[in-house]
Amino acid sequence: MKSRMTSCYDYKLLEVSEELGSWHIPDSEIEAELEALAKDHSGEEETEGEIRDKDCVRCICVKASKENWEGRAVLLYPGRKLPGAEDAEEAVLGKKRGEEFECSIKDVSLTLRVKKAVRIHVMEVGDELAAKLGIPGVETVRDYYRWYHERHDKERKEKACMGIARCWLEAMAKNSDFDIDEDEKKEWCDNRARIMYEGLLAAGHDMKKTEDGRSITEEEALKRASDSQEMYFIPYLIYTYFSEKNGYVLTEEGFVKEVEKIAAERGEKLEDLMKQADITMFRQTKYQEYTYHLLMAEAEKYLEV
Repeated sequence: MKSRMTSCYDYKLLEVSEELGSWHIPDSEIEAELEALAKDHSGEEETEGEIRDKDCVRCICVKASKENWEGRAVLLYPGRKLPGAEDAEEAVLGKKRGEEFECSIKDVSLTLRVKKAVRIHVMEVGDELAAKLGIPGVETVRDYYRWYHERHDKERKEKACMGIARCWLEAMAKNSDFDIDEDEKKEWCDNRARIMYEGLLAAGHDMKKTEDGRSITEEEALKRASDSQEMYFIPYLIYTYFSEKNGYVLTEEGFVKEVEKIAAERGEKLEDLMKQADITMFRQTKYQEYTYHLLMAEAEKYLEV
């Protein structure tokens, strides 16, 4: 390429903030996860045993001191002390399904028969919950903490490293020196625009239809797409700089080998895939991956211990 980065800004001069270098998973996150899992494992079940506080009890009125009560369903929630139902809530404790008992609700004397009792099972955060999760090697809350860190620590470290690398790249884009050939830049953007246009069209999306419902010409659609690609040109020059400086160069021969590999993995014909592939787009992807790999490895030095 004629366009290139001529002088790379020394990104190491930037101070990496404590926030950017932070990656450790706080206990509060794992505690919140366990609380959510406890709720998921809580539920209710019908019980045949003696009624206890916090059960939900459905009764049928067998006899009452006032008319229109007999045969009615009465719901009791022992332990809640609902106004007017305190006596009935107390009287139903210890009873079983089918048993009758006398009580009063407000100013009405009743004889109620227990038809159904439902017990709310609240799962607490503890070793019982941990064992119920069915995670291999996890039998206690302590095991769950260990498993959670094993599962997520690497990902959090990588995410923090990527954040630092992105910060460095933004600084380089703003402060480095570039020699840009405008014709080459336009050709680069136009080429990507054409690939985008044809790819979206093949997927059923016509770029000639705008977001507000208007119709534009193909030329206008390509111009808009080309303009949208301009912001990626400077980053591409940075990726190229770091890749080539470290001896990583994707040649035409290397490009074909990469496409051959992809074709074999997908079970597609090389000729068909080559028609869809573009070395410029492919090179950007590979150079971007390589540059991030380099910078993230360096960024790890700035992570909290």
